[in-house]
Amino acid sequence: MFHVEHKSNFLSILKRSAASLEIKITDDQGKIFEQYLDYLKAWNNTTNLTSITSDTEIAIKHFIDSLASLNAERFPHGCLVVDIGTGAGFPGIPIKIMRPDIRLKLIEPVKKKASFLRYIVGTLKLEQVEIFEGSIEQFASNRVDSEQSDYITARGIKFDFILELSQILLKQTGKAMLFLSSPVDPN
Repeated sequence: MFHVEHKSNFLSILKRSAASLEIKITDDQGKIFEQYLDYLKAWNNTTNLTSITSDTEIAIKHFIDSLASLNAERFPHGCLVVDIGTGAGFPGIPIKIMRPDIRLKLIEPVKKKASFLRYIVGTLKLEQVEIFEGSIEQFASNRVDSEQSDYITARGIKFDFILELSQILLKQTGKAMLFLSSPVDPN
């Protein structure tokens, strides 16, 4: 979908940035990220998945920002991560690419974005990933299983709202990982 030199530059930026977080991206993982980038950009032409369109910005602002959680927290093997309002799969899918052992639930209320998620999860052959098309309130009230998650991840969702939901969705020892662009008062 794009030229070899662009892929090489994207991959170089991705690997170098991940290394600065002490995260090693293998060649196989790099190929998966390249596929993810290709499909994200292709779908973004018809479905508003992200306003960020340059390869470098996608690498840094979507993929590396998502992977920073792996540096901040050690996810136990096989843990359950619920990604709330995931949009085009951030931060859940990049985490899953690096940690295929985790179980992932992606929550997305926008139908077109949920369609992209189903497509990308299938195309990238990601296993143990569930996609819930609906709001987090619908997910919380309509859960057929009662398993609580080890982690909640969310980007750009109100802090107070996540704290309220964490009582329902998280195990007692669970953690919420919030990706915010403004300071938060934890009290």
